[in-house]
Amino acid sequence: MTARLEASRAAVPWRRHPGAALLALAVLGGAVLAPAPARADADFNMIAAASLAVVGAGLIGDHIRGNDVWAEGPEEPFRFAVGAGAHNVRIDNETDRGNETVSMVRVEARLPEKLWRFTPIAGLEVTDRGAVYAYGGLALDVFFGERFVVTPNAAAGYYSAGEGRDLGYPLEFRTGIEAAYQFGNGSRLGVAYHHISNAGLGDRNPGIETLTLNYALPLDMLFGR
Repeated sequence: MTARLEASRAAVPWRRHPGAALLALAVLGGAVLAPAPARADADFNMIAAASLAVVGAGLIGDHIRGNDVWAEGPEEPFRFAVGAGAHNVRIDNETDRGNETVSMVRVEARLPEKLWRFTPIAGLEVTDRGAVYAYGGLALDVFFGERFVVTPNAAAGYYSAGEGRDLGYPLEFRTGIEAAYQFGNGSRLGVAYHHISNAGLGDRNPGIETLTLNYALPLDMLFGR
């Protein structure tokens, strides 16, 4: 596994090649720019600004080093990620049912195939109040050095409130960013912050934020191959 990862790095000089991530983020995450509560706008804007700063730093670094900014991403292993943390970490002033911080878990598949530089992702989040969010989207790895990786991501999916907070519409959009350390075996340990919103599609759009600790493991390691 380690040898394959090192070979991938050597074959494709992409580790500092974030490219045009703004395009993918706009396609999947841009809808949340629709009218929403001011607090939700602020959280989305914070995530968007952080993502653009990360992408911009990598892009400038590529240009200075003379790297091919438009190079495709390298081969990566199929990673299975698990996470745990808090759902609705920023409680607003609304008095609707479920407006509280609750615990949550996440499972996520990070596919090895690349859409140019973007990693397709699919996952499921469940809270201790029975809220469920199933989603799919794209993520972009931006490496700073060989081990530290920041990953802006955007997704869309189906949300069911259960006994938790009603987010106003079944279709919800998620934007976020993860900062992680990648070990020599390809596994990653990181922290992620996400904003979930229906982009004004529903009669109400409270929007919520999640904060999780994540561990992503290459599938080959999981099955001992």
